[in-house]
Amino acid sequence: MDTYLKRSTSSIRRQLLAWLLIPLCGLCLCASAVAYQMAAAFASDAYDGQLVNSAAAVAARLRFDGVQVSVDLPPAAQAILRHNSNDKLYYQVLELDGTRISGDAVLPKPQSNLESDKPVFRYSDLDGEQIRIARIRVIPPHAYDRPVFVQVAETLNGRKNLTHRILSAIVIPQVILIVLGAAAVSVGVTKGLTPLKKLERAISRRSKLDLTPVEPSQAPSEVYPLILAINDLIERLKHDIESQERFVANAAHQFRTPIAGLKTYVGLAQRVAKEDKLQPILAQLNSGCDRLTNLVNKLLSMARAEPSNKLPDRSTLDLNILVSEVTSDLITEALDKDIDLQFLPSAGPALMVGSKGGITDLTVNLVENALRYTQAGGTVEVRIEQDENLTLTVEDNGPGIPEEERDKVFERFYRILGSDVQGSGLGLAIVKEIAAAHQAQILLSDSSKESGTCVKIVFPKAETPSMVGSH
Repeated sequence: MDTYLKRSTSSIRRQLLAWLLIPLCGLCLCASAVAYQMAAAFASDAYDGQLVNSAAAVAARLRFDGVQVSVDLPPAAQAILRHNSNDKLYYQVLELDGTRISGDAVLPKPQSNLESDKPVFRYSDLDGEQIRIARIRVIPPHAYDRPVFVQVAETLNGRKNLTHRILSAIVIPQVILIVLGAAAVSVGVTKGLTPLKKLERAISRRSKLDLTPVEPSQAPSEVYPLILAINDLIERLKHDIESQERFVANAAHQFRTPIAGLKTYVGLAQRVAKEDKLQPILAQLNSGCDRLTNLVNKLLSMARAEPSNKLPDRSTLDLNILVSEVTSDLITEALDKDIDLQFLPSAGPALMVGSKGGITDLTVNLVENALRYTQAGGTVEVRIEQDENLTLTVEDNGPGIPEEERDKVFERFYRILGSDVQGSGLGLAIVKEIAAAHQAQILLSDSSKESGTCVKIVFPKAETPSMVGSH
């Protein structure tokens, strides 16, 4: 049972959000990876173009005096060429055999594609930093048979910064879009689960007496099979409860006839028996028949008080009159036990709407229970009080009910441990069922006397006193 009482940690809302957002985030990561590669390629192309332009600028300063090639690149021109706030720039002019003509000696010499007339690019390391090298093959003016290599290289800081800026421009809007999409999906999922919330509230607000089918007309198609399954379960539960009630009622009725016959023959045997030894045995049989008869009557009362049984004789009743009749019928039982049974009616008519048979059974069981557990010489007080509600109070000065037992005494066949009082254990269970059928509240507390128990049944008043006796 405890397993079913624990709240489930599974959530349709969380699962829907996960199945929607996890793929969305995965797509975002894939898109970011692709965007990063594209941004890196775009930045590399842009910076490679600048390197080729720088190499072309150096090539434009080449001079040939008929003997050797030189570079006319004064310090001011070199400063302009090397000016870069993010990266270091290097240049170099080489003969085809690798002999350096001018520029930085630290640059590595060409290694491949030496015959290519198109720009050649490669990465290399210089002083622990990665650099990008662009090389072009050019022919200086008037030196048609003296082609040379011009190499220009730079560090990669600018490329990385441009790549990051492009990536940020792509990814940040995607992240914002995912956050907004998650919020929109969350709202949509919440709205979509509204029918389930309504179904949950409709079922949780029901009392245990309400076994009517759940209305499926407004339910979406996805929830409709669930409602049909719930209605089928309710119908089977209702059928099982009705079957159980019919069994209890029929069994109790079937018991009555043989018990009555047995009691008759026991009484006859007591009158005709001559042996004194037989009398105690017959007395025990007679007492057992009385207890069995009481149990059968309780079972019949319980069957009538079952939650699924409607109250057939609802009418406006005067609780003063009805309870007075019950206490009068039980005076003899109270006198046999030497108990002072008192009834205190309210000042005016105590009107309520209910079942006369049900309220009679309720009162009988309350008073009999008090008489059964009150010692000889004790008192049982029955009173009616009214303010905005009607209250039937049965108070005794018996041994009382321990506080830890008070929630259990309304269970069927429950008996307080250590009690030697004979009883069926059904009296207060019947009281609970009848009170629930009348929307009444049961209050159980200590008696205002030195010891004992006080049971209060709080009924709603009848709305129209003029309806006394009407159906």
